[in-house]
Amino acid sequence: MEGRKRCPDCEEEKDVSEFGLNKRMADGLARYCRTCFRRRSIQSYRKRKEEQGKAVREAVAVPDGHKYCPRCEEVKPVADFGGNRSTRSGLAAYCKPCHTIVTRENKIKKYGSERNYLLQYRYGITEDDFERMLARQGGLCAVCQNVPGTFVDHCHRSGAVRGILCFNCNNGLGHFGDNLVLLELAALYLDGEVLWPEFVVLPERRDGGVVPPTRGYHLAQRYQVRHEDVERMISAQHGLCVVCWDRPPEHVDHCHRTGDVRYALCLPCNTGIGQFRDDAGVVWRALAYVEAGAGDAGEALVPELEVSDAELEALVRAEEELRSEFYGRVTRVG
Repeated sequence: MEGRKRCPDCEEEKDVSEFGLNKRMADGLARYCRTCFRRRSIQSYRKRKEEQGKAVREAVAVPDGHKYCPRCEEVKPVADFGGNRSTRSGLAAYCKPCHTIVTRENKIKKYGSERNYLLQYRYGITEDDFERMLARQGGLCAVCQNVPGTFVDHCHRSGAVRGILCFNCNNGLGHFGDNLVLLELAALYLDGEVLWPEFVVLPERRDGGVVPPTRGYHLAQRYQVRHEDVERMISAQHGLCVVCWDRPPEHVDHCHRTGDVRYALCLPCNTGIGQFRDDAGVVWRALAYVEAGAGDAGEALVPELEVSDAELEALVRAEEELRSEFYGRVTRVG
């Protein structure tokens, strides 16, 4: 649009580009220029807020590369503000320290406490639910039943909360990945029974490399064995952990009661057994606990489907291919 127009508020004649659009006006332009329109809008906004009994803070002059935090009432560099893509500036309303405080206050205001918020966000339970579950367990860990329960345990597959565990048992389940087979193998191992497999996937050949001079001293002082003894033991284990038979062994495992060296284990199995206090009974209870949790979650009802002869043949071929692929990867050791 070309031409000029007079603003009745500032009584100045300005170019039409200084006016906004308004379809209701005859000329299609706003009644007031942009500057006067903005001033009138601010005055109207302040008047409405005053009628509501609310104060409107004055605008603060902010230099380039800075932003005003309304909570601490300080002008700070934009680097002190977090990101927020929903705002025009792309920055959070409060500086980082204030944002942390405001977030915590909002959690307490809405959920009663930050812990209650985390319990609801992560597990879908409240602090009251937590206390009731712990009371049903007698205040003790649901697995070892020896120390107070402090951590919420849940199934990582279904998300269902199973019980309240102590730090060690919760970590022990995590190291074994809630795997029922691994837990049973670990329990048998602690009972003195190692299940030697018939087939294994052999790892890459170990490169002995340079043995640190401290390794021999460490093995002799802690386990009364030599580096060569450990290498022979690992070789007899086909280069694999004797619990999971899936990963190379990294640690010498020994009985913490007698001090006798048992075998070489991978890090997760060795740490998991340690978290369960080297107690086979605790591992058996952990196995029963995970099994019970899986039962409580319930199995999905799979309707019986009619399978055609062609589909059955395809399934048989797929199974044969998987079997062939398996035997192509493994080595018979039993």
